[in-house]
Amino acid sequence: MEVHGPGSVGGASPPLQPTAIRPQTAPATEPLSQPRDEVEISEMGKLLDDLSRIPDIRHERIVEVRRAIEAGTYETPEKLEIAVQRLLDSLRESS
Repeated sequence: MEVHGPGSVGGASPPLQPTAIRPQTAPATEPLSQPRDEVEISEMGKLLDDLSRIPDIRHERIVEVRRAIEAGTYETPEKLEIAVQRLLDSLRESS
């Protein structure tokens, strides 16, 4: 009885020769469109953006106006006329 070792069914075989790899060609399809990023800004985001554009509060002016109101010299007919005119202008612009 002869024992040739484990798995020696057909004997030794020569090493395999490397073969050239051919690049695969993709099937003919339509070109892929580029993905696009989208951003949606919420109403709250728009409001916060609007608020960030408001100029800083001038504390000196607030103190000055408060003193004039307390002294009764702030509201004058001229200032009231200017305020009414600005309000009317604002209403005309928004319609």
